[in-house]
Amino acid sequence: MSNIKSKLSPYKQALLDETQALIDSDVPEHDYKMMSRVLAEMRKGLEVFKPYQAWRKVSVFGSARTKESHAQYQQAKACGKALKDAGFMVITGGGPGMMQAANEGAGRDVSFGIGINLPMEQQLNPVVHQSPRSFECKYFFTRKFFFLKESDAVILTPGGFGTFDEGFELLTLLQTGRNPPIPVIMLEAPGDDFWGPFLKSWVRRLLDDGMISPDDLGLIYHTDNADAAVKYIEQYYVNYHSFRYVGQSVLLRLNNALSDAALARLNAEFSNVLHKGEIEQVFNWPENDDPRYATYPRLRFHLKHGRMNILPQLIQRMNALYTQDI
Repeated sequence: MSNIKSKLSPYKQALLDETQALIDSDVPEHDYKMMSRVLAEMRKGLEVFKPYQAWRKVSVFGSARTKESHAQYQQAKACGKALKDAGFMVITGGGPGMMQAANEGAGRDVSFGIGINLPMEQQLNPVVHQSPRSFECKYFFTRKFFFLKESDAVILTPGGFGTFDEGFELLTLLQTGRNPPIPVIMLEAPGDDFWGPFLKSWVRRLLDDGMISPDDLGLIYHTDNADAAVKYIEQYYVNYHSFRYVGQSVLLRLNNALSDAALARLNAEFSNVLHKGEIEQVFNWPENDDPRYATYPRLRFHLKHGRMNILPQLIQRMNALYTQDI
């Protein structure tokens, strides 16, 4: 064992140590059964997505019960096609209804399906059935983990409890900074107004009662136009590339450096949400960053506590300032 450990990276060794500690623990056998299944699902998901790390992907959530004849189904299908045409891959829960519609629009070659193993419930739809880009989970939390880990954007189409669960969890993670900032679109069919009551009543009540802040509204984009939804995602990544934390610093990787004037404007407009210092443009920092991103310029700053919800606005403004300069 010591010879094996000496050849492992720190994280592989930590995984091995935790696994051994779990095996040595005095827990019920059914807990070992659960953990072995969780680890198997995690390993399988990592293997499925590994070849596609260079592609941006969009998760589309929605009801498994929507019929093909419904306008909502046709809208989700149109959205899947628009995403494919824009160069995105599409991730769904792999089931029927709105999930199948999005997969149909995107086509088998750019579709992922992360199914859920339920008794007497949905099976993988024909588009992703037996695809190398599909797999099934026993646990909802591992399934949702891969939805969010692999997504550069999320589109919420009309759905039931499951769709609302996925949407609320994502918004909570974005609000608290536990998920990288990504676009969240609430998409409905023209004239359907599925999300209107949610936004105008529930969300408005949360805002009026002080349970969310006005900036939390910036986490959501609402539209009944599939092309507008895709364009919104494209614009989000005009110059923004990706996100990470480094200690207490927020780091936004950019595709291209900002001009001094654009950086000064960004500082002037967002100084009130900074805990200290200013928004700095840095290069080749930190040294331990992913080598794939070594050449990317970055914005480094410290946000005030509870202000992670401002990141979509900051990113969109940065993109606009960059666009004005080119």
